Amino acid sequence: MNHPLRTLACGVGTCALLALVSGCGSPSPSPSGPCNGSAAVSGLGTVADTVDATDDLVFVPASTTASVGDVVEFKNTGTVTHDVTFQDNNDGCLSDTSLNAGSTWEVKFTVAGTYNYLCTIHAPNMKGEIKVTGS
Repeated sequence: MNHPLRTLACGVGTCALLALVSGCGSPSPSPSGPCNGSAAVSGLGTVADTVDATDDLVFVPASTTASVGDVVEFKNTGTVTHDVTFQDNNDGCLSDTSLNAGSTWEVKFTVAGTYNYLCTIHAPNMKGEIKVTGS
């Protein structure tokens, strides 16, 4: 099932909402997205890893590692609606507001660091992290 069309700040959402992660290279980068000058893009590349959002109210795996340039896909494998909200995301641009049953959302990481995220609907227990390595 696809996401309905929606607007993400100043970027436009599509069936699989896509966002670009960038930062200033600090050890704990703040992701920025379409609101900070990057456009929402399609065709981010080959998915390197998938994180499932489940009906057990957990992300599987809860922790994963990616390399700079990798695309990570979030997929709702159950029937319960979730979201994916990156912490330290002060501008609110890097979040999927509705990960409905069967839908996916992709993020491409362009800066190394640790990215913590959660489902705000099922917080504080439904959380995870992605460690991005490389330059």
